[in-house]
Amino acid sequence: MMHTSKVWLGVLLAIFFWGSNFNAIQGLSPSMTPIVAATVRFGVACACLLLLRLLRHSPESILSRRDKIYLLVLAFIGVLVQNCAIFISLDHTSAVNASIIIANMPLAGLLLSALILNTQITRYHLIGTAVSLAGVLLVLTRGNWQQLALQSGDVLALLALFSGCLYTVLAKKWVSHIPLSQFLRWTLGAGFIQMALIASWLEQPFVAIQSMTQSDMMIILYMGICGTLVAYYFWMQGTQVIGPRKVTSMFNLIPVFTLVISMALGTMPYFTQLVGIVLVTSGVVIANSNVRIKSFVQTKLNTSRAVSREL
Repeated sequence: MMHTSKVWLGVLLAIFFWGSNFNAIQGLSPSMTPIVAATVRFGVACACLLLLRLLRHSPESILSRRDKIYLLVLAFIGVLVQNCAIFISLDHTSAVNASIIIANMPLAGLLLSALILNTQITRYHLIGTAVSLAGVLLVLTRGNWQQLALQSGDVLALLALFSGCLYTVLAKKWVSHIPLSQFLRWTLGAGFIQMALIASWLEQPFVAIQSMTQSDMMIILYMGICGTLVAYYFWMQGTQVIGPRKVTSMFNLIPVFTLVISMALGTMPYFTQLVGIVLVTSGVVIANSNVRIKSFVQTKLNTSRAVSREL
């Protein structure tokens, strides 16, 4: 079995890439409409997946009719709904606001995991989620709680939050037996087709693609390869090996990465944002501390038993 620390590192990279997506999306030119940009992004990821499949000749698992239905539903929830909501929301709210709202995924993850997977919620999860949520609210309101009011972009970000969390939990429940590369090719491919149909219906994709600048191409290539293909692979690997309840706590780090990238691009954070980063990071540590404590105690007990047997 893959070492857990490597899986956690992969999850952290996925969160970084997703956090950077918020900055990247707002760097696209106005001619790149939201749904078209999301569609092209997943088109790049699907092309890479198909190329990797052509280079491999080993057989894959045979999917049942139920598996295929589940994969299509997951593609609708986790690719079409989530990504269209994110791209459209960033036309009506800031990258930091959207990333902060998405960072509430651990709270939704705890509730959905308890309802769907019957997982146990410990006091560490609740305390960690509460601390992180306090940091999120602090950044969102800049310390003035009377400013807490959701705009249309914030509501769409909430929709993206819920759909992304539901995608993670249902994938664990329904299709954890499907090889990861096969799972990604099905869900991302089906999601790409769904988004292409929606883009053709609502927008003018060919006009938008023809007007793409070189900067647009570089941004979409980055989001397609790093912010989609690599991120989804590491994230789903984490949910399968570690479990959705634990890895969703890492979503609290999304606004941290978004703020750091914004700083690198010349946008300095407010003091309340820095305090919020500390709270968000502390919440992640607290939420996962119960696992580390149990692991530490179990290691000590095993060592003590081994020493006792030798004596």
